[in-house]
Amino acid sequence: MQEPQQQSLLLIEKHRMLEICFKDALLRKGYTVLQVNSGGDGLVSLNGFRPGVIVINAASLRTNGLRICSWYHNRLPSVPIILIVAEDEPIADADWVDVIMHLPFTVQKLVNRLRSFEQTFNQDFLVRGPLQLNPKTRMVTYYDKSTYLTPRLSLLLKVFMDNPSQALAREELFKRVWDTDYTGDTRTLDVHISWLRKALEEDNTNPQLIKTVRGVGYLLDL
Repeated sequence: MQEPQQQSLLLIEKHRMLEICFKDALLRKGYTVLQVNSGGDGLVSLNGFRPGVIVINAASLRTNGLRICSWYHNRLPSVPIILIVAEDEPIADADWVDVIMHLPFTVQKLVNRLRSFEQTFNQDFLVRGPLQLNPKTRMVTYYDKSTYLTPRLSLLLKVFMDNPSQALAREELFKRVWDTDYTGDTRTLDVHISWLRKALEEDNTNPQLIKTVRGVGYLLDL
């Protein structure tokens, strides 16, 4: 079976002995996971991170999770919420929860639930391996690093993501991003490449994601 495209998940889950935890299994399935230990920590993370789905493992927190769900629904009303509760947790459907799952269940069952949201996710996000861009909000996430881009940088990154692993000529990039036929001076492109590297690369002085192709231009190495 084909693995899902990587989504960014906010997983609210506290690791406890004898509890079922999902972070490692979701990472193995190809998801990008930001895991926090409490609902409050998750709210803080939203200052620089925009998840595609929020998964709340309330059983690991020893709560029914409904109050936490309401916080996230109020903050991100368009982001789906999956609530995981204990087997014997009496809980009624809530308007702000998209899916309620009672333990025990397999990781694959959780993945199947996540896949039900992929169509909506893929309409909003452009995903290439660990790199994802939301062209509407201009938020980019690369592994655990998330930031907002300027409109020009977002467009530049989108051109790269539409042509991964292809060497793109400097003149062609300049034409497409600046919407002009004049390519007599493309130094502005070089400056924007530098800014994009600072936003994404772990070490922008030794770029591993956006590489220079000598005599040609630049390449998104994915």
